[in-house]
Amino acid sequence: MKSVSMLARRTAALLLAAVMFCTAVPAVFAEQPETLPEVPAEAVSEEEEGPEPAATTIGGANTTLIPVEEENCLSWIFGWGDTITLPYLNIKGKGLRKNVTLNLVDCLVGITYTELGSIGSYVSASAAQQAWKAQAVAIHSYLEYQKKYGSSANALIYTPVDQIPSSTREKLRKAIEPVKNEVLTYNGSVIDAVWSASAGYNTQTGQYGTCTALDAWGTDVPYLQSVESPYEEQYHNILRRSIGKDYKYVEYNDSRTGEPYRTADTSHKDLGGYVRYNTFVSNGRSYRCISQFVSSRYCFDFGEVNGTPAMTYYGFGHGVGMSQCGAVGYAAEQGMTYKKILRHYYTGASISTAGSGGGMFDWLFKMFGG
Repeated sequence: MKSVSMLARRTAALLLAAVMFCTAVPAVFAEQPETLPEVPAEAVSEEEEGPEPAATTIGGANTTLIPVEEENCLSWIFGWGDTITLPYLNIKGKGLRKNVTLNLVDCLVGITYTELGSIGSYVSASAAQQAWKAQAVAIHSYLEYQKKYGSSANALIYTPVDQIPSSTREKLRKAIEPVKNEVLTYNGSVIDAVWSASAGYNTQTGQYGTCTALDAWGTDVPYLQSVESPYEEQYHNILRRSIGKDYKYVEYNDSRTGEPYRTADTSHKDLGGYVRYNTFVSNGRSYRCISQFVSSRYCFDFGEVNGTPAMTYYGFGHGVGMSQCGAVGYAAEQGMTYKKILRHYYTGASISTAGSGGGMFDWLFKMFGG
């Protein structure tokens, strides 16, 4: 008993010293969050520097930007499962910021609102809840993947929660709070859970579907395969106020040459009608990207409109991973839960609990049988 008491006193002293160290050091060494110019996330490099304002509160309660070194030190001791620290994050109205620590639920609510908006206005409350949950888990997975593999930036935009209408904010919180610690994994590792506004359409098969990572980017990813997604045009038209562009576009002339679109290599198409990376050829010209396309990948067909040769292309976004229109459609039309939606779009993925980190106290409790 005496040795246990001595160990307890030494442990308490060690913890007190650690707390004093963590609270004293940041005042001298902690890097304050930086505000960067409002530029696209992919254009920012690690070397860019900006002004160093004091920590700022964005979005209301519990969303203070905490200096990252302080957060990491204290989380090691106490555990910090209710926050998330991001190397870079675009904040609506404030631009790109570095070393952003947010309340986890606020972070997921703010990004989910940016991505899907007030879908409760268009579908039933239960369907909206499941679609929001699916989006939040995909967001959390994407953010954890970017952190794990050292991405210098991400393209997501966080809407501060105090800018979200109160009724929608509370509905989002109700949906997201129970799933805040859930992420998608494959073979035990968090996945790059990308998504797009809508998927494509294959006129050869009459099927709507997503694009494979191989067809989009030239790299085969086992959990990013082409899967059926039948509600693309239907729910894109409903959600256009959120998405902002038409699902289906028609072009009469090649913007590079001014010539009508007449021929193309369409020898390979996946389920959703997407053409393999870097294989698009029109009128003898090879294209890697066509800037006026509504989609950043190639999901298209040739035909005539009023006797004039034209190209019709489908979808909005790269088409890989979860389709937002499809997710809303599955929830609204088939009553799918968020877990079924996610497992459908991310082939072979599992839903796991993110390591929230119990800190040193959890380790001590386990050591003493607590």
